[in-house]
Amino acid sequence: MGYGKIHTFLIRPIWFVFLCGLVGLGFIGLSIPTAAQTITEYVASGGSFKRTLLPRDSITKCLTPFLKDDSLATLRFGYQSYNWQNLITSDISTNQRQEYLSESGKFRIHYVTEGVDAVRDGDANENGIPDYVEWTAEAADSSYQLQINELGYPDPIPSGTSYDIYLKDLSSFGAYGLTNTSRNGIFSCGSNSTSTCIYSENDFVGYPENDSKNQAKGALQVTIAHEFKHAIQYIQNKWEGETDQWAEMDATLMEEIVYDNVNDYYNYIDNFSTDLFTEAHRSLIPGSYEDITFALYFHETIGSDFWPLSWKLIAEDPQISFLQAAKQTVEIKNKSWKPTLLQAYAYHYVSGKNSIYPSFGFEESTFYPDPYITKTLTNFATELDLTVPDPVLDAQVEGKITGDLSRMSSRYYEVITEDVPGSFVRIHSMVDDAAITVGVLAFLNDGPPIYQALNNESTIGSWIEYRLTINWDDIQKLGIIVHNSNEQINGYFKLVFSDYTLGEHIVVNQNYPNPAADQTSIELLLPKRTELSIDVFDLLGRHILTVFKGRADAGLRQFSVNLHSLSAGTYMFRVRAADQVSSKLMTVIR
Repeated sequence: MGYGKIHTFLIRPIWFVFLCGLVGLGFIGLSIPTAAQTITEYVASGGSFKRTLLPRDSITKCLTPFLKDDSLATLRFGYQSYNWQNLITSDISTNQRQEYLSESGKFRIHYVTEGVDAVRDGDANENGIPDYVEWTAEAADSSYQLQINELGYPDPIPSGTSYDIYLKDLSSFGAYGLTNTSRNGIFSCGSNSTSTCIYSENDFVGYPENDSKNQAKGALQVTIAHEFKHAIQYIQNKWEGETDQWAEMDATLMEEIVYDNVNDYYNYIDNFSTDLFTEAHRSLIPGSYEDITFALYFHETIGSDFWPLSWKLIAEDPQISFLQAAKQTVEIKNKSWKPTLLQAYAYHYVSGKNSIYPSFGFEESTFYPDPYITKTLTNFATELDLTVPDPVLDAQVEGKITGDLSRMSSRYYEVITEDVPGSFVRIHSMVDDAAITVGVLAFLNDGPPIYQALNNESTIGSWIEYRLTINWDDIQKLGIIVHNSNEQINGYFKLVFSDYTLGEHIVVNQNYPNPAADQTSIELLLPKRTELSIDVFDLLGRHILTVFKGRADAGLRQFSVNLHSLSAGTYMFRVRAADQVSSKLMTVIR
């Protein structure tokens, strides 16, 4: 008798996720995203059906954490994993499992074609092997090729053996897949298995959407990539210690690396417990599914060998923490830890509606969630003296931001002002821990955005001033990223936004190059917005050409001079603005 499955999924609201995490999962430090509700009915071809009794009403992407920790299994399902029972009566799947060896010979796929565990119908090449089984084998070979042969992770498959992958109905458990070590229970590995084996959902009917043209195939592909990374983790840390709490983030990263086009992880990076877009103010530690973009940042910006090197350190030192391994790898790559972390969160700020890729940020930032902005300022402090005493800044109200930061977290702010006086951006900061850093991202009216990290190594407990060479008038908005890289304690910070000018007089630099044949540039430093003219004269005082005439913004400005119409000789360029006139000589050669 054949059976088909009917699934219904409903995305859970974020308050439900938080409630689950606070009630049961917070004490063990594991973030488990609850993505969807599932209802499964097994409909017999003769018209009768059997409804499953669900252990919970929500999907957990990977069951591996529950197999590793009985306290989690009891919390999630109501009993320990070794007491899990197949919730579908055993007579539904009566035929013997079949096997299929992948093209590489490294993976043995176990499947059935009837009963609740039956794989999807379809055999496009009419070779007697269901397409779904061949997809599984192809996904396994592709995962092996990229993770082992290209990225250089250690091989979990001993020479001369094959790795077992079982296709089974997992919708009743609300899961995509799992990796297991046990030789007992309903998810047992065969007697000939290597140290681990993989189970994957047998049809992916009704699961959350992804970007693959074939939804089921896409879900299957990323599941195999995800679970095979768990197999690699097992031979590196035996699924033990603090580093294992980051295993889901690490495995989810492999979904994106091996199958970039599927993007099933988009289902987990918006409004989940510690995602770095909408929940950046919550501690990242430890990273889980929703924190994949934290891992992806290092992969995209430092290199594809970053995480293989980090996991090599983990395998060599069982006592090392996950972030310690990452920090050591950053240093191996001749980079600094705190600025690297700050920029990682800056990448998350420039996502969704703030995306500015390829200037800065993730390759897929347009498709990521909008960042949560803690506060938006619409003005800044004015009439602050050149030197501002600490008590004045402490009492300042206008243009001020204060906030606290959980360990290993960030907050995002924006400054959007109008009617600015044409002066430059000035920021005062005060932090109570050197682990707190500040990044500024200026969205300009004209030109690419500018990212700058402020250095507050010496600012603990006192105010320090930063002067940016960016004019307020040139800015659409100012994005502020404040990050606490301390892994143990929370922190506190204050920021005051104001302005400064460059003094009273225009600075006129010598044109460059000089002498010049075809073109040269005149560089000015303007203390404020002003009416400006730049003209060229010969040595008899005759006017030759006008380089610029109009209103110029404050700051460092360059003006190009076309010399093609000028004969060889010496000329004078004159800069006039308000009550100041300045002249310099320049030479044209032929």
